[in-house]
Amino acid sequence: MESIKKLFGWLLLFLGCMWTGLALTLALFAGSSHGWLYGLHFFIVTSFVFVSMLLFYGGWHLLKGHAPRRDRNVLKLIVVFIVLEMLIVALAVGFDENTQDIRIPKCKPLSNTDVFEFLQPDVYTKELQYVKASGSPVCLVNYKNATDPSWDELRTFLQQDDTDAHLFQEGVFVCADFAELLHNNAEASGIRAAFVGVDFRADEEAHALNAFNTTDKGLVYVDCTSGSSSTAIAEPTDSEAGKACAHDKIAYVVEGNEYGLMSIDKATSLDYEFYEAYRREWEELKINRSTYNTAVATYNADAKAYEEAVVAYENAVGGRTTIRDPEEYERLKKMFNDLRTKEAALELRENELSAWRVLLDERQAELGWCHWESLGVVTDVEICW
Repeated sequence: MESIKKLFGWLLLFLGCMWTGLALTLALFAGSSHGWLYGLHFFIVTSFVFVSMLLFYGGWHLLKGHAPRRDRNVLKLIVVFIVLEMLIVALAVGFDENTQDIRIPKCKPLSNTDVFEFLQPDVYTKELQYVKASGSPVCLVNYKNATDPSWDELRTFLQQDDTDAHLFQEGVFVCADFAELLHNNAEASGIRAAFVGVDFRADEEAHALNAFNTTDKGLVYVDCTSGSSSTAIAEPTDSEAGKACAHDKIAYVVEGNEYGLMSIDKATSLDYEFYEAYRREWEELKINRSTYNTAVATYNADAKAYEEAVVAYENAVGGRTTIRDPEEYERLKKMFNDLRTKEAALELRENELSAWRVLLDERQAELGWCHWESLGVVTDVEICW
């Protein structure tokens, strides 16, 4: 009988070691998400610790050969705690599946090949209520050692990051996908980032972007959505320089105002008034370029009429070098003089148009070759770190 008790005691000690390992493993995996101490995972881990302590105590108790009644009481206590633990785990799983507690829910952005990264205690995930093109929720991968960047550090990161190289495709890769990817890339690079959801007035579709709390310029909104879509419409000019637009943009987000976008290399100020002035300058340039294009069209029409008049004059002369009829001579002479006058005027207009085009291109280079339309008036902004 004593040998059986000792064998059972050693079995309890072995189970206690296993239970302790389970408790540590659960704490490690639950600990990868901020806020787990405030959720039911804490109670699960705590129950595992209590049961392991009871198993150790029970094994030690049996090996020491205490009174049988005390043995039975210890075993009963262990059974009670195991049952309670099973109930806690069942409640926790059911609570997780059917309701939302205050802890940050887990998501699955890390593959099996990232197991070492997943096991790092400084990496945790956060699932949002925003949906990507695939229908799955946005999942943020955060790094506890990520820090707020300076403005120059943020610009350097965005220039190196290739999120904006993706193409917007409805149902394949949309603004939520862009914002999730940029967030996770920034965090992996040691830069603290936020996912931002923006709602607009009327029936305009919501939009997703990112935010960074820079150390020298404060909160900066970044929109890297690219492609020909309703979320980011690029309007390059007819210059070749406008055909290669970089889609890393600074977003100007103020509730009650239009959602503004500007190329990051032109956003020298983050004030909304700066964006409004920039937008007015763009509109003025647009009007001036339209006026220029009208002048070019008029010049081309006049140049074509001049060429037709030259052909008519040459046909009238017919290759002759001497005109004997005085009236015909005077008529052809007048045609020739008119052509000379028109040619001089056209040459002057061409020079003026060339100079005008240079000024427009210089102004265009100052403002940037790309312009994005506003998505609408902002009604609500949600920032998720």
